[in-house]
Amino acid sequence: MARATPTPEARRRSERQNRQRRESNELMALLQQPKGNVATRRRRRISRPQIAGLAVAALVLVAAAVFAFGLGSQARAGGQAGDSQMAQAVPVRAVAARRGHLSVRTAYSGELVGEVSDISPQVSGLLVEVPARIGQRVAAGTVLAVIADVEVRNQLQEARGQLGVAEANRDRAAAELVGVEADYQRAMELYDQGLLSEQEQQQVTSQYATTKANLAAGEAQVRQSAAREALLAEQFANTRVRAPFDAVVSDRYLDRGALVQPGTPILRLVEEAPLLVQFRVPERDLSAVQTGADFDVATEATGDRTFSGTVRRVAGEVRRNDRTVLVEGELAETDELLLPGMYADVSVSLRDLDNALIVPGTALLERVAMDGARSTGVMVPVDGLAQWRAVTVAGRSGEYSAIAGPIEAGELVLTMGHNQLGHGAPVRVVRNEPQPSDAQPSPTGAAGF
Repeated sequence: MARATPTPEARRRSERQNRQRRESNELMALLQQPKGNVATRRRRRISRPQIAGLAVAALVLVAAAVFAFGLGSQARAGGQAGDSQMAQAVPVRAVAARRGHLSVRTAYSGELVGEVSDISPQVSGLLVEVPARIGQRVAAGTVLAVIADVEVRNQLQEARGQLGVAEANRDRAAAELVGVEADYQRAMELYDQGLLSEQEQQQVTSQYATTKANLAAGEAQVRQSAAREALLAEQFANTRVRAPFDAVVSDRYLDRGALVQPGTPILRLVEEAPLLVQFRVPERDLSAVQTGADFDVATEATGDRTFSGTVRRVAGEVRRNDRTVLVEGELAETDELLLPGMYADVSVSLRDLDNALIVPGTALLERVAMDGARSTGVMVPVDGLAQWRAVTVAGRSGEYSAIAGPIEAGELVLTMGHNQLGHGAPVRVVRNEPQPSDAQPSPTGAAGF
């Protein structure tokens, strides 16, 4: 195989390296000559290329010395920075874990509901009056609207007159029947004695039957007239639209002058009590949220006030798109600020934990490992360093959580300033949260904080 021909640049580089090597060797040879041989040294002259090579070599040695000095300085600076970092510990707050009772509660988003009815008339006509106003509280039977009643009033009066005529005809037929029935009884006695001919007996019998039929017809006419009168009386009563229950007027759709017919909504009523709340519960919590379970309700309108209630109904089907079940509860008490349609935060007690190891929820952290696995834990200050302790959350209630793991009661856990700390980070506890003297449950159900 033919050897590759070196390029001009490669040849020049090789020649320069060889020249520098020769000049360096000559310099070393001069330095190694004996001091007494001064004449020889003086007679030996150094060429200009040799001087240039010596200068380059000296520069290389100086640069190497400066680089080594810089590395040493950086190493010393790094050591000093590390010492400074160790001296500047992160200030944190801590609280002691405690044993106590925790009522595990969970919160759901719900909505206050009441019995809502769109009130519409049962008769057609002109709306002549709507005395009810939005926000007005009305009792059952209160007149909410009035429909023109002139026509139906006239019809009612006519029907009542016809009923009177029918009753008079019935009474006349009844009185006539009394006399005819007496004649019929005497005629039958005479006929039995042979004192009355058969023809005369048949005439009396026919008259008696006719009179009875007239009475029956009169009674039927009375019933018919009475039914018509009752129908018109009901229609007349329906010209007054009344509240079916105690409620609040929440909306008003029409004003006077509007033409209405059956089914046309005029007002909307909302029953005030009992006030209900509806919320959806995941199927995993369904075993704890059953009929009779207690809950608390809070709304933005009522601030810190809560209202207790009881679960009354649980739907018999899981909604497939989100795997939740509709739950309806009834509030034991109400307030003027609570209105149907409001959003509500529903807190339901799932279970009670006794002798649980309780820490504030702010102490819990979540970390993600390199493989994507998530873990929950707390930071514990040990000899000025933060140590990561993985724990399992047994339950939560408001601001507190019950945990299980390598934590002992009374051991401090970090609650503030620890979110970005890593295992082994220097910390300085600037404040320990005070421990209570008793273990009475707090409003959220946690004891010891």
